[in-house]
Amino acid sequence: MDDGTDRRSLGSVFSEVLSQFASLMRLDLRLLRAEMKVKTSTIVSSGACGIAALALFVLAAFAMVQFLILAMIHLGVNPMVACLVVGVLLGVGGVLLLYLAKRALAGWTITPVETVNQVRTDIATLKQGMRFGSTQ
Repeated sequence: MDDGTDRRSLGSVFSEVLSQFASLMRLDLRLLRAEMKVKTSTIVSSGACGIAALALFVLAAFAMVQFLILAMIHLGVNPMVACLVVGVLLGVGGVLLLYLAKRALAGWTITPVETVNQVRTDIATLKQGMRFGSTQ
């Protein structure tokens, strides 16, 4: 009499589970590679543009600092005081920009989120399949 249950041996079920788990892990590794490739290319291109922009900003900053100091001296401010005022203003601006940079990166992560979620889902599915005797 057939009661509708699958009568496979434990070894064949275990072998099928391992085979499907290995297949899922290969797919997850491919997803990880693809996701990390996209993130890495974004970081590299962004970094190159950022370095070029930084070089131009440094040159512009030197010119502007010289201009501000010379303008203050031209208006009759003591050269020492002019340098001090410009230095303090630049320091305050630097602190403000560091705060904004930290705030912009607050939620960013390099973790491959999609891959991690997929692996968790695969493991949960395999556990459920082993628990109920089905790996499909």
